[in-house]
Amino acid sequence: MVIGIIGGGLSGTLTAIHLLQNAPGGTTICLVEQDRYRMHRGIAYASQLPFQPLNVPAASMSLFPDKPDDFYTWLAEHQHKYSRHLSLPVRETDFIPRHIFGDYLKARLLEAEARKGKGVTFSRAYDEAIAVKREEAAFRIELGSGEAIQADKVVLAFGNFPPASLPIPHPEFYQSDLYVASPWSAKALANLPAEAPVLLIGSSLTMVDLVGSLQAQGHKGTIYVVSRHGLLPQPCDVGTAPYPLKISLPLHAGLSALETFRFIRREITRAEANGYTWRDVLDALRDDIPVIWQAFSLQEKKAFLRHLRPYWETHRHRMPASSAALLQQLQAEGQLEVIAASIVDIQQLGEGACVTLKRRKHAHQEQLTVARVINCTGPQSDFAKIQAPLVRQLLADGMVVPDELKLGLVTTPGGALLGKAGKPIAGLYTLGPSRKGMLYESTALREIRQQAHDLAQELTRSNSAWVKAQQAI
Repeated sequence: MVIGIIGGGLSGTLTAIHLLQNAPGGTTICLVEQDRYRMHRGIAYASQLPFQPLNVPAASMSLFPDKPDDFYTWLAEHQHKYSRHLSLPVRETDFIPRHIFGDYLKARLLEAEARKGKGVTFSRAYDEAIAVKREEAAFRIELGSGEAIQADKVVLAFGNFPPASLPIPHPEFYQSDLYVASPWSAKALANLPAEAPVLLIGSSLTMVDLVGSLQAQGHKGTIYVVSRHGLLPQPCDVGTAPYPLKISLPLHAGLSALETFRFIRREITRAEANGYTWRDVLDALRDDIPVIWQAFSLQEKKAFLRHLRPYWETHRHRMPASSAALLQQLQAEGQLEVIAASIVDIQQLGEGACVTLKRRKHAHQEQLTVARVINCTGPQSDFAKIQAPLVRQLLADGMVVPDELKLGLVTTPGGALLGKAGKPIAGLYTLGPSRKGMLYESTALREIRQQAHDLAQELTRSNSAWVKAQQAI
């Protein structure tokens, strides 16, 4: 049996690791990734920004649910190689540069490859998958080079797509050299004069990385951060303790987002009375988020996204305390200005970008002139708007369907993709960010590592049955 995995980032590499560890003889695993540097790293761990720490301490970054200390153990063993990037000796509470985690991911893949079972084959295709066509009970993965891979099962490990550009009256600005569509691009901060003002659209964790990177390269110009609500991620607290009290959210038909948030507030009050914090409560709820999300009606999900999402995201996805301190320092010095506003338009005027914005709860518009505009609004999740050839083909052929909330793709609870007929496409799976519409929490390591583990088990079970059937012929 041939299993094709499209996407060599965290989701695809982790799936490959689990398959290499457990697949029976007769299995061929092919990992497809067009970018050599991103193979076994993806966008998140291949960035060359000078400042990009993980947002979770080292002790919580294991690739394996059943080996919670795996990353820290590997890091302690290899820390001498990273003396320029780490304070030695490394501690469990340290926030490690992302590229080091990428090295760990690649190392564990190479180890799994070296120890794969007898009769298991593993290969890499450094090419772009431009189509997946159904051929009877199998698939044909068409590559940009003109070659093709025949596969019995296919895993779409898309990872994160670049952010969507905001709709503005002068969209031609997005063709300008003053605009950076992908904040992870090597050119994001390249050749930027030290005194030049910069606009970062969006106040996400990616924005935090960009501000830190600007500071690291000695930038002195004003940094404007514009987002609709002007909310910054909350800082992490490495002293957070596991919350031992049982949380019993009353799940029922008609459960509302408002009712859920009121329950969480009451639970936080109860926790604080026992010496815990709101962070402990949210962390304790994390594994229950998919169940809560699925209990909401479509109307309630929309209400959450419209009214509560910004507040949830800034508390759930936190930044290192050192990053929070840096932002506070830059704000106090006047170099960083965080503005709650909507972008009305952007035009290139001479060598600068003229940005028209309207502050939240203000009627009048104002303008900023900056030397560069960088999109930090977060990955595009509306598959109907993604222009990647593979996505366009899958949509056109009815092999994938965007969810109604435009957060990802429609899947079964196990990650099998549903086609336009509403039925699972046998042998076609996905994991990671593309499952956000079904699970809501589906973008961080903790969720992806579990999905990769479970999906590999499902593929291995079906593969074992296939091998036995072939042997009986």
